[in-house]
Amino acid sequence: MLENTLEACLRAVALGAPMIEVDVQLAADGELVVVHDWDLRRLAGDRRVVERLAAAELAGVALALGERRGTAPALRELLAALPPDYPVNVELKRRDAPRARFAAALAACAAGRGQLLVSSFDHALLDEVAAAVPGVPISPLERDDPARLLAAGERLGACGLHCHRRLATAPLARAAAAAGRPLLVYTVNAVREARRLYALGASGVFSDWPDRLLAALAALRGVRS
Repeated sequence: MLENTLEACLRAVALGAPMIEVDVQLAADGELVVVHDWDLRRLAGDRRVVERLAAAELAGVALALGERRGTAPALRELLAALPPDYPVNVELKRRDAPRARFAAALAACAAGRGQLLVSSFDHALLDEVAAAVPGVPISPLERDDPARLLAAGERLGACGLHCHRRLATAPLARAAAAAGRPLLVYTVNAVREARRLYALGASGVFSDWPDRLLAALAALRGVRS
């Protein structure tokens, strides 16, 4: 099942995932669309860039394929399909899109919708989001530099910190905890690695296989009790 589709998100909810994470970009017409890749090569054999296409053009690519695997749903469509209080981590992915326009589009989608967490590798975009959507929980993302992650969390008044699994260490987890910011780690599909990360102080993990990970960790807790 392809990631970032309505089908995949609803399936994660049904499997008991406590939160879903989706990748969101700003289409050329100002619509927020749920898609990970910068272009459509992997999804549809199409070299066009997501930020340069209107949402309707992206939907047209999916229709041309005759199936949903290329679909990039609008964020507002996804949020409407989910239970109203279900937690959603919206990761904002940006290359050239205007940050202020991106933040304004998110503010429109977030209006009246609780349980949203906004994350991004683009920390300057998170500044714009904080101004456009006061009070929205924010978590900077980082794959290379723990010091930069901690500094961004402090400057943004972040609710948490998100990092790649190779960056997750006990010192980073302790520093995050000392700042009152839970450390969440991506992308973790192996139970052994999840156990290691929790042991060093991570508060949670992102996984492509939430049902497998939840079942294995629940079984482990049962053995220990």
